[in-house]
Amino acid sequence: MNAALEKKKAGYSPAYIINVIITLALMFGFGFLPPIGGITPIGMKVLGCFLGLVYGYSACDIIWPSLFGVLAFGLCGYTTMGAAITSMMGHNVVFQTLVGFISAGALSYYGFGKWFVRWSLSFKIFKGRPMLYVCSFFVIFGWASIVVNQIVLSLILYGIWTDIADNCGYEKDSSFVYVGFAGILFTTMLGGAMVPYTSWQFGLAQVWAEVTGSPINFGIMGVMTVPCVALAMIVYIYLSKAIFKVDYSKLKEFDPEKLGDDSKTLRPRAKRILIIYLISIIVVILANTLIGTAFANFVNNTLTAAGIYCLCAAVLLVLPSGEGDGKGCIEFNKVKDTAISWQVIFMCAVTLPIASAVTAEETGIVSFLSSLFAPIFAGRSGLFILIFTILLSMFLTNVGSNIAFGAAMIPIIAPFVIESGMNPMFAGAAMIFIVNIGAVLPGASAPAAIFHSQGALTNGAMRIKVTLVGCLALLVVSIPLFSIFSLVLG
Repeated sequence: MNAALEKKKAGYSPAYIINVIITLALMFGFGFLPPIGGITPIGMKVLGCFLGLVYGYSACDIIWPSLFGVLAFGLCGYTTMGAAITSMMGHNVVFQTLVGFISAGALSYYGFGKWFVRWSLSFKIFKGRPMLYVCSFFVIFGWASIVVNQIVLSLILYGIWTDIADNCGYEKDSSFVYVGFAGILFTTMLGGAMVPYTSWQFGLAQVWAEVTGSPINFGIMGVMTVPCVALAMIVYIYLSKAIFKVDYSKLKEFDPEKLGDDSKTLRPRAKRILIIYLISIIVVILANTLIGTAFANFVNNTLTAAGIYCLCAAVLLVLPSGEGDGKGCIEFNKVKDTAISWQVIFMCAVTLPIASAVTAEETGIVSFLSSLFAPIFAGRSGLFILIFTILLSMFLTNVGSNIAFGAAMIPIIAPFVIESGMNPMFAGAAMIFIVNIGAVLPGASAPAAIFHSQGALTNGAMRIKVTLVGCLALLVVSIPLFSIFSLVLG
């Protein structure tokens, strides 16, 4: 009884209250400070909205800072409240993300994840080869994340990795568990960012194209990122094995039969969802690869990516399941709770329009940032700017919200990329790919928040260590790889 009363009396911590005050002060008070440099009075208010979002997402929550962000943006004088709400909730990337979640989330709901684990890792080649098994596990599911919702897939894989650890006799707090969970976090995040064909990454690609005048070629980006995911995960596995003394030999005892009978076959409706969703992805990627063709112009400018995913979800909701139940491939009321990440929806809705306002000429923010970073970038080569972009993206995305800092990076980097004469696509591709990897702190991204809240990972210091090793592995691979591609293909 006393414990219940104590729990009932518990309130916000002083630190949380301070963070709430700082968030609101930035959103509604920063704009009243004297203009800095060449930033206009309206620009100060827009910047305050943006800084408040970054701080709120990093230190507090996702939903309520987003709602206050809508209010602050509508009252700042850059636009009207009605136009602010329309630009946010009616943003095409928000709608695209929403309908995309329905299709991708349904794949996992109907058992694609477990089936894929069993199918891909049951080959005889893995018998008696634990390191090959582990490398293949992470590389395969990294690549699979281009199709499957990364958050949903990571949750499935956390459960599967826990089962593997239990079945092979690993201790609950062993390095095997921590390294495995962090590996799942990294590989699904990397895979989900290989090609920014949907969600907030697609929004950043659009903003980058608007600011630089150079759209990101999805085909070329995929050529760079597909091997980057594989190499980064292999480096992570061997690096973490050496640092944390992980013993993988017990994996020889793992039997895929323990995944259960429901993982033996892929359901008919899951097959149909996979086919229709894959067609949609291929169309969007091709349209952003064959830039300038009639096909690309129609898909990108007339139908749009949002229209493609809308059509995909609509077809799957009415297409018969093939299971003789008189229902569509996707039963919306069953999948909606697990398929849709409202945190990502709200972050896209609020961050992208405000990011566009930050880069608008009338705010003066871009000019101010250009003068601020001129000592670092002025006269530097494109290669230097590319490497600095990767390093800065990795740092910023792990101290705050990846979506917010991804948007903040564009006005900082874009002017200098153009000035250097480098093909802007390479810096944009590197930034979008790397900034997705917010993993070290819980506030860095939605996947990171889920990872750090896992009940199996009680040691906070160990969580930080394994994610830092993951970041290091990615830098070791991505810097030389992106540099080589920019020199060869640029």
